[in-house]
Amino acid sequence: MLNDWRVYMDGTGEEQKHVAWHEVLKGIAQLNGKTHTLVHAAYGDHVDLVVAGGNKGKVLVQWKEHEPSERHYVLASDKQSAVMATLVIEGEEIAFPASWCVPVEKVIPICGDLLRTCEKGEPVELSWQEVEQ
Repeated sequence: MLNDWRVYMDGTGEEQKHVAWHEVLKGIAQLNGKTHTLVHAAYGDHVDLVVAGGNKGKVLVQWKEHEPSERHYVLASDKQSAVMATLVIEGEEIAFPASWCVPVEKVIPICGDLLRTCEKGEPVELSWQEVEQ
């Protein structure tokens, strides 16, 4: 179990160190698009998990690996289209591909696994799409 996350949550407005994985997951579950819209968790210099939004029950999930090389992934539904959707992040409405705005209830177990293991795995109903740098 990984219990040494460095975390920033806009709901608290401060960075915390030595945070347990389940506390980060609780922050993700509280995203609501109003008072809680961003959770950024880093494990050393190895990985970053960013979950943002929460309005209309949808969030953007990004996973960044820094070793052995830089890789950036976004959790997405399989429905690819040119349609855009907006998420509220720190008071700003930001547009993203609609397939990147995924239901928070589907994200919770995936993020729980990530936070416990630092491995993105292969989710069943959603997929990781690599974002070109």
